[in-house]
Amino acid sequence: MDDLRIVRARVRGGGAMPDLDARFARRAESALRGLDPGRAILCLREANGVLAEDAFAAPLSRAQTDWLPISRQVQARLAAARHPWREVVMPDAMAVCFADTAEWLACAALDLLAQRVERCWWWCSLPLAGAAGVIAAWQQHPHAVPAALALLARRGFAVRFAHSVGAQAAALRQGLTQHFAMGGDVAAPADSPAVQTLMAALSDCTAVPPAPLPEAPRAWLWLALGLARAPAAVCAAPLPPAVWMRSQAVAASAPQGQRLASSVVPQTDVPPLREQALPDTPQRPDEVPTQPPPFAPIPVRHAIGRSVAAILQAANDPIVLPLTPDEAQAPLPSQTTARARLRWNDVEPLTALESPAPVRAADAVGAATEALAAESIGAHAAHTAAPIAGAPHAFGAALETAYGGVFHLLNLALALGLYPDFTRPAERGLALHPWDYLALLARELVGVEFEADPLCGWLADAAGRPQGVEAGLWASRPETDWQMPAHWLAPWAAQAKPWRLVVARGRQAMWHPAGFCVADLSGDETLQGAQWPGWVAPRRVVPRTRPAPRAVRSWADWIARFAAFVRARLAAATGWPQGDAAQRLLRVPARVCRSAEYLEVRMSLAALPIEVRLAGLDRDLGWLAAAGCDLRYRFDAGGPA
Repeated sequence: MDDLRIVRARVRGGGAMPDLDARFARRAESALRGLDPGRAILCLREANGVLAEDAFAAPLSRAQTDWLPISRQVQARLAAARHPWREVVMPDAMAVCFADTAEWLACAALDLLAQRVERCWWWCSLPLAGAAGVIAAWQQHPHAVPAALALLARRGFAVRFAHSVGAQAAALRQGLTQHFAMGGDVAAPADSPAVQTLMAALSDCTAVPPAPLPEAPRAWLWLALGLARAPAAVCAAPLPPAVWMRSQAVAASAPQGQRLASSVVPQTDVPPLREQALPDTPQRPDEVPTQPPPFAPIPVRHAIGRSVAAILQAANDPIVLPLTPDEAQAPLPSQTTARARLRWNDVEPLTALESPAPVRAADAVGAATEALAAESIGAHAAHTAAPIAGAPHAFGAALETAYGGVFHLLNLALALGLYPDFTRPAERGLALHPWDYLALLARELVGVEFEADPLCGWLADAAGRPQGVEAGLWASRPETDWQMPAHWLAPWAAQAKPWRLVVARGRQAMWHPAGFCVADLSGDETLQGAQWPGWVAPRRVVPRTRPAPRAVRSWADWIARFAAFVRARLAAATGWPQGDAAQRLLRVPARVCRSAEYLEVRMSLAALPIEVRLAGLDRDLGWLAAAGCDLRYRFDAGGPA
């Protein structure tokens, strides 16, 4: 079990024990270890039972026996867990389940729009209470934001939620920029191929009834949905053009005194979430005001026991309205009566407890929230029936390929420094998107037969390339001169054969004895070979012996030169003949499954050559910011099926 969160636990009976909290946590973890939900998020409202008198003094090995009645109760309730994304779930459900963090965020956004966050006990898993907790959760999980917003867009609620986020969209966009290593903001021309592709991929946003959408939510919507649907294009155009959603691009502040109503708010009347001002505190003259951190939680005045409308008003309006007479007389719930709840896997711990009793709300609010939930689920079929142009391969759908070893080329790219690993999270690396890099390099190494494999189409979908768009078209052009870094030649430091120099067409090219071009520069450049390992004074040859030098004009040209080096490098790492090293590495049957956060490549351990494992080409990459996913391998004895 990766993460177990117990919001509140109460133990009755027994003598005082100074380390009761630690003992309870260790035994709960040991007893519930078999309930690991994988990447899913399970929320259980309560579990109770009677433990042995010496349960907390007994060794950990006895925990599963002592906790067996509670464990069975937890298993039964979690087996019957409801799924808020697929069905209407009443606030009194005993257990709920979310497929992953993206679905958890999307459901929180839907409940925020429906004004039912405070009515559903499972949102105790949010880092803060109420509307502020929803936005804080989206800030704390930037890796799942693109997929979560894509889920909302499939049901037609992405624009509405972006409008509700308001000024906090700037912080959300900053989190995406940092987590996905987007670099500086570049405004590409409106007629550029990347912008045109993105506008087509995000066409469902402009089909929403027009509403005033400020600049910050518009830019966040463009970037987040672009990362989900056309990541290679949005890397070239991270800012939306002025013509996109122009009717909604004019910022319009809501009239003073506008409040969230006690029913479902129309699309054009959703007020943005504004940052709540903290009470003024005296400041000493020697104190210097500091800049608040970009991801600071939204301060919000909150009181348990107030109505849903009043709580959301307090979260969205700088003026805190007084409580109604009924609310003022309602006693606050005692914290000693809060029930225990279990929560695990990838969500921050709770900082505020909720009442076990449902929060009182008007019947009209309850009917409206269930109506919005039903409308959202009903709209799901309509939006999924007509897929958006440029949408990536369906998350969760498995793909069978004969070239699973293509993903090993990402490990090679990281080893060569083309893309940064976890030690350099702020860098992006090669301008060519990783999926386009794999598509071009696999085509060059395998040949035209790779185009018939399903993986070729999967890479295009993952990059967001429509049919007929060349890989690498949106990336900035590579440099016209080709020159390899010196550390790439370290495996041939002991070689003693002379190099080859080709001069033609006003250019000069230096070829390594292993059969790849090290440098191809203009004729007026001076080639200094002393910095290259294994350097031996070159022998000048005619272009018939080696290809004539020429400038790099596209990423296809760049990959063609790089592929010759890859063949030699794979042969040096595995000991295979250089002629078939690439085929032996890449041609491995595999099943590829992409979720909102992970990319899993499943292979047969028996079919994996030991040379690949010794070369380190099958290591889990972890989070790869340039690709926007966490790539991991899974090896089975029986094969990828």
